[in-house]
Amino acid sequence: MKIPYSFIENSVNCANAILKSCLENKLRCRDPPLSTSKLLRILGLSEYQERNYWRIAKIITNQGSMSLYKYSNIEFNLITELRNEKIYSYNNIPVDYIDCRILGNKCKITNKGFAFYVYITGNIEKSSLKINAINLLNLLAMYNQDLPFGLLASIVNTPYNGNAGFEAMLENILRLVRIPIVELILPKSPQNFNELMKFSKLLRELGRQFGLI
Repeated sequence: MKIPYSFIENSVNCANAILKSCLENKLRCRDPPLSTSKLLRILGLSEYQERNYWRIAKIITNQGSMSLYKYSNIEFNLITELRNEKIYSYNNIPVDYIDCRILGNKCKITNKGFAFYVYITGNIEKSSLKINAINLLNLLAMYNQDLPFGLLASIVNTPYNGNAGFEAMLENILRLVRIPIVELILPKSPQNFNELMKFSKLLRELGRQFGLI
């Protein structure tokens, strides 16, 4: 399935809003949803656009994992989860249960609502990991705030800027994989655009979707 650009843009806008809230309010953001109905409405989506967003989120989730990186028997995937659950929020921005407990009465609770989660999963020999995408962006911001915000901006700008935009996104990803701790995790770190595309099926698919490769 080709992921509609509007879905990508709205998801990135949600991530930007949540990440800014994590940093401004010094929240840990271990496992918040990427998007909720309330956040989508705050970002200006109409009722029709919101329904369409959840329709696409369901399709993407049902399709299963997307390969972010594969080298030998080491693989990292992007997976999504669409849930109908209790929603925790602070200033209309979704938070996880732990941050809600810390916020106390400042945290608002909605009994039921759609919540879209994005995770990075990894399999390294007999070990496995699963990390929330917002949590990962927040950890990157602790290292260097320019990294996650630069990556998110380049994802949104890619369709507008063609090959230059796609290359800017790849350059931002290369900056991420050159972080020392990431280099320790990956068995082989991509050194250039060609290697990055070789190791990442998802990037190859996005490149083809936007007609850039």
